[in-house]
Amino acid sequence: MMNNPRPDKPLSCLLVEDDPQSMEYMVGILQAHAHSLACYQAKTLKEAEALYAAHDPRLLILDINLPDGDSFELLANITEQQEAPIPFKVIFTTAFANYAVEAFKISALDYLLKPFTPHELTTAVDKALIDLDMEQYRQQLDAFFHNQQQEDPQHKKIVLKSVDNIHVVKIPEISQAVADNNYTVFHLIDGRTITVSLPLKSYEQKLSPCGFMRVHQSHLVNLSHIKTFQRKNNMLILENGIAIPVSLNKRPLLLDYLNTL
Repeated sequence: MMNNPRPDKPLSCLLVEDDPQSMEYMVGILQAHAHSLACYQAKTLKEAEALYAAHDPRLLILDINLPDGDSFELLANITEQQEAPIPFKVIFTTAFANYAVEAFKISALDYLLKPFTPHELTTAVDKALIDLDMEQYRQQLDAFFHNQQQEDPQHKKIVLKSVDNIHVVKIPEISQAVADNNYTVFHLIDGRTITVSLPLKSYEQKLSPCGFMRVHQSHLVNLSHIKTFQRKNNMLILENGIAIPVSLNKRPLLLDYLNTL
């Protein structure tokens, strides 16, 4: 069941969706999941902005494509008005698998691909309301807005959540990511490391479009930091001098990349 992270404020949700059937579907699921949840419904950006101002909801569930624009505009407008910690969480919904999904992933923002199941919706809502400190959520939104404006993947930022902190890191500052059982250790060019409690595979999916390659079961490498590939012993040398083994099955992929340079 949903928890209320701030008891001084009633739990409410702003649903922004222009399709009546989709709206009815979501409202039914949420009200069955949490009877006390107030759901305010908007089908346009103009309606959504007015409802947000009137009710100050804790959770925003935003369809991306709306009749009068996209919900990124709404989110940018209301975020700019917040001086203190962001007082809400956001879940995006979209029918397009490639629509801003990469930006969601590396910014660590929640999204649902339509059609989604009731369990997927309630799980995302529970996670949004109890996960992370509100004070740090602005960092994720700032990273998302930054990434939306960047066409070059190497100019984007990624959100890395360690046990105690949320780190917003520029993609070029990462030299490699190393698997450590179900954890991933990020190595930055300044010598720092950040350990995240997600497997390397999840970051391979997020960072491959940003110029990273999985060259070994345990190593995901920023291709822009390669200095030398030693063919005889299948070792990749990065600009910081770190040597990384290249597995035999990944060698052809790496050589194909190097031959394009």
